Order: sequence, then C-alpha cells, then structure tokens
Amino acid sequence: MSKVQTQHIGIHPLLTSDKSIISIVLAAIFITASAIVIDNYWISFILPAVVIAGYFAIFQLKLLYRLLFFFVPISAEVQLSGGLSTDLIGEPILWLLFIVTFLFILWQGVPKKVFSVLSLIILLHFGWILYTSIFSHHPTISLKYALAKSWYILPFYLLPYYLVDNKKDLRSIFKYFIVGTLIAALYFFVQHYQLGLSYLTRTNAGQPIWRNHVNYAATLVITLPLYWYLYKSSYSPNRFLYFIGAIIALVFMHFAYARITYLCMAASVIYAVILKLKLTRLSIVIVLISVISGTLWLHHNNHYLELAPDYNKAIMQMDFENKISATTSGQDISTMERVHRWVAGANMIADKPLTGVGPSNFYETYKPYTIFSFETYVSDNPERSGIHNYYLMVLVEQGWIGLGIFIILIIVAFIKLEERYHNCNDKRDKLLLLCLGTTLMMIITINTVNDMIEVIKIGGIFFFVLSMISIIPDSSRS
Repeated sequence: MSKVQTQHIGIHPLLTSDKSIISIVLAAIFITASAIVIDNYWISFILPAVVIAGYFAIFQLKLLYRLLFFFVPISAEVQLSGGLSTDLIGEPILWLLFIVTFLFILWQGVPKKVFSVLSLIILLHFGWILYTSIFSHHPTISLKYALAKSWYILPFYLLPYYLVDNKKDLRSIFKYFIVGTLIAALYFFVQHYQLGLSYLTRTNAGQPIWRNHVNYAATLVITLPLYWYLYKSSYSPNRFLYFIGAIIALVFMHFAYARITYLCMAASVIYAVILKLKLTRLSIVIVLISVISGTLWLHHNNHYLELAPDYNKAIMQMDFENKISATTSGQDISTMERVHRWVAGANMIADKPLTGVGPSNFYETYKPYTIFSFETYVSDNPERSGIHNYYLMVLVEQGWIGLGIFIILIIVAFIKLEERYHNCNDKRDKLLLLCLGTTLMMIITINTVNDMIEVIKIGGIFFFVLSMISIIPDSSRS
C-alpha cells in the first residue's frame, strides 16, 4: 500500500514517514533487549519480527514487497522439526504476503487484468498438483509441497497485480534483488577466498545462505539481464554502477565453477536473436521435435543402456578444466549420477504415467527403479537431492498431464512475450520485455540439469517474471 493509498483511506502521513520507520525499529530493538534480559528468546526474536512485519504490511506494503526481493538472496535454509525446513528471512515474509494477498482479494476483489491465459494455466498447474497429491505415495509430503507452492504463487505472481503500478516500481524491485544478491554473493566469495578459491572447496563455501555452489551461480547469472536492463533504461549519471555490479557478478560466477552459468549466457544470447527475428514459434517446434525424437531413439532397442558409465572412470574431477572434458566423455561423476537418476525416472514414468508418484515424492520412491549398471560412487544420495531435471521431475511426480500443463505454461509465456515485444513502440518497454525473456530463458535452462523452481532464490523470480509478462501492457508508464 503506497503513501498515496494510505492517505486516501485516512491513515495519517506520519505513520508512513521515515521517522515512523525508525521508531518502530527502535521499539523492536527495545523488545529484543528486554526479552534477552528476562531470558525469553522466543519473545526476543518472534515478537520484534511480528511488530516490524505488521507495521510494514499495514503502512509500507510496497516497501515490504521490495524488501522481500532483498531478503530472498540472503535467506539461509534452516532445518525445523519434523523434517521441515524454511528459508529465513525470506520465507516468513512470503507467509505474511500470502495473507496480505488474500486480504487484497477480499477487500478489492481480483483485478480484471489477472484473468489471462497465463493465469488460467498457473491455476491449472496448481490444481493438478492438488489432484495428484491425493494419489501420492506419501500424501502428507505432497500436501506440504502444495502449501509451499501456494505461498510462492500468490505473493510472486498475484500480488504484483496490486502493487506494481509502473516501471519505476519494477526497477526498484530489480535494484533490491541485485543488491541483496551481491551482498550474499560477497559472503560466498569471502568464505571461498579463505579456502583458497579452489575448485574442490567451492561446493559448500557459502552455507548456510547458499545450499551449494550451483544455487549460488544460478542466482548470480539471472541478475545479469537485470543489470543490463537497469543500465540501458537509466538516465542517471550513476548508471555506470550497474555495469560495475555486472562485472563483479561475472567475476564471482567464474569462481563458482558451475557449467550451467555458461549455458545460461549462451541460451540468453540465442533467445535475444530469436525474439528479435520473431522465431519463437519455430524454435519451440524445433525443440519439441528434437526432445521427442531423442527420447524415442533412446527408448528404441534400449539405446539408453549405451550411456551406462564405467564405474571406475566416472569419478570426481580435481579441477574445472578436467570436469568439462570429463562431461563430454561420460567420465564426470555428477553428470553420470544425473543419468543414473534420469534412467530411474523413466522407469517410474512407465509405472505411473497418469498421476506420477506424487509431488515431492521422488526421493522417497526412486531407488527401487534404479539400474545397477548406471550406479556411481555418489548413488547413495545422502544429501537427499532430486532428479536434477525439473521437467523430468514434474513428469515423474505429476504424470504426463502435469508435465504438459507446465510446458504449455512456458510456451504461452514466450509466445505472449514475443507478441508484446513486437506490438509495443516504446524503446524502454522493449528493453524490459527482452530482460524478462532472457531471465526466463536462463531459468528454464538452469532447470534442464537442476530442480530449482522450488528454490526460493530461483522459483520466486520465475513466477514474478511470468506475472510481469502479463502485467507489462498495463504497467508501461514510466
């Protein structure tokens, strides 16, 4: 809720001033100090958070929404009781904004511009998740997954229809996100530097903020289109800071030693050409034909068995250059472990093609479907990681209909984006649409070898970009 909105409904401007914000923070500090003195740590942490969050939700909602994008990159994964986990501070803010979105619906109704093809497909996507949860091998796990999905979709996809009024709002959100990411990346880089910036020490250098080096590198790479857009669309004399920020991000990415970042950058350049030449539909057809043909070939005469690794040669590589060459020769352990799980996934699909094994049920159910000849040294999977391909994950857990809905969502998003790009005449609108398109392309590229739509640092941006693709015609004012 902006200052204009609060004044309109009779809230005193003092409550939305900088002095008011300082006062509420000082009050929270006083509560914390008092609670520590009386040895009540629950009050010392929870009550101040509730007070501050409540104030922002009522009087500074737009600022709270921007702060969400600042805190998402610096949020740390914390394990809770009962096998649950959360990302602090970002996810509690999401919970609050989830409630705020419901209050907006009750207070103002659903905006007419929400009713779009993209919104309908997202609703179908969520509805199918709920439906397949009923037939899940572990329904409780699936329902927890569905609940978590709902507080991604509502704040990141639906709430922007109420809060993002113009490109100025959007630029502010981008700025908060890149600053938060840069701070979190600096933390990773410093930790990694103390370990010698070596290839072997990069995986867990950023914990607890970063689960691993891939999450870190993936989040950094999707900021590059945002830096580019902010630099190109700004008339400020300080615009060079965006260029410097992008260079710093590239340096940090280099020392993450993550192959996927190079694929993302290549994919974004190819996509920019496709968008400008109006080749989106043709490209989609080519990709679909290629994927279907490759899948049929692998299945025919069991050609996939030829991909089985040599157990003694598929090992952990000692440096990045060796990892690249080992990937192409089938001797990189992380790549071959992906193949091991993909083969298991194919067997799971054959067993439950319609509804899948249930949302978030892959880890609990995949091991009986694995094939011994594809095993590697890390097949025990103590970190409980997924199948390392989000599209295959959706297929395994939600069946063919679930995958079909998700693929249609992506296809419609790219087609709508191309239509709007070539129908608008404003140069800055075109820059924004290109930024959104390249970001979306990077995210779908990341998820060809990872499962990151449920990771707050990537999944949140995915749904926010989809929202902006729908909103852009109505938020094109500067």
